[in-house]
Amino acid sequence: MTATRQLVERYLQGWNETDPLRRRALIEDVYAEHAAYVDPMIDARGWEAIDATIVAVQGMFPGHVFTLAGEVDAHHDMARFHWHLTKPGADEPLVIGFDVAVLDAGRIRQVHGFLDKVPVAA
Repeated sequence: MTATRQLVERYLQGWNETDPLRRRALIEDVYAEHAAYVDPMIDARGWEAIDATIVAVQGMFPGHVFTLAGEVDAHHDMARFHWHLTKPGADEPLVIGFDVAVLDAGRIRQVHGFLDKVPVAA
């Protein structure tokens, strides 16, 4: 397993972690100090904002789990990967997306998130 794939798996582990102290430790280990996460709905900068974003997503989708959906494609200081957000036992993921991460010294400096499938609001 490559170091980049391990970093991506720890990144997703952070999105799944519900214990505040363990989640914060993962965030500080995976992301550079002034990292940014952006997708069509959020622009989070720094560890505090990234942590708050993860807590908000967990609140919107309680019990759902992020998983890596395929291989991690990486070159230079960038990695892209697909992910699924699925409720355990469900046949299909509720949300499908992919992220492009810019890396810096083995940590994530920037994430550009894209959403391919999102639930329709009732």
